[in-house]
Amino acid sequence: MIKTGIFGGAFNPPHKGHINLAKEAIEQLKLRRLLIIPTYESPHKDTKLALFDDRAEMCRRAFSGISDRCEVEISDIERELGGVSYTINTIRELKRRCPDARFFLIIGGDMLFSFTEWYKYESILKESEVCAAARGGDNFADMLEYAAEIGRIRVLPTDIVDISSTEIRSRIAADDDVSEWIGNDVMSYIKDKGLYK
Repeated sequence: MIKTGIFGGAFNPPHKGHINLAKEAIEQLKLRRLLIIPTYESPHKDTKLALFDDRAEMCRRAFSGISDRCEVEISDIERELGGVSYTINTIRELKRRCPDARFFLIIGGDMLFSFTEWYKYESILKESEVCAAARGGDNFADMLEYAAEIGRIRVLPTDIVDISSTEIRSRIAADDDVSEWIGNDVMSYIKDKGLYK
């Protein structure tokens, strides 16, 4: 079975927190393949997303070359599926396409505490191995306790950059410097396209 990570999100825009989380997941889970899956239409967020093609291209730039031991692929599966991007539908389609894969769903610590509100979350737990990565501000002990209450969720201790895409968008709109959190390739794309202004 090919150990395959599923790392989905709005990536609006992708930043160094996302990249560090992906690297940690590759290392700790010993992944051979990592699918970066930009959301097509998010069921969780009211934020207006940049166009899918723009977010996918930023992901290509952000995650390029992050590992020499794991194949990293930007997937447009949620655009192919269309409509609201429910994680369970994505997992089931991936299982259909890749029957030889063992899937690990990678979520941030912020997502863990709302996980039981996800559409068919119990089915997600049955059909993939859910791994929640602690990030800055999350209390690791609280995460372990909460994960134990739900059951079948692994908590990954990680050193994640404490920044959100929401804050980055606000700073870009205010013409503040965000180079600490955004790679040069992604930043040049944002400037060229006039995103988040």
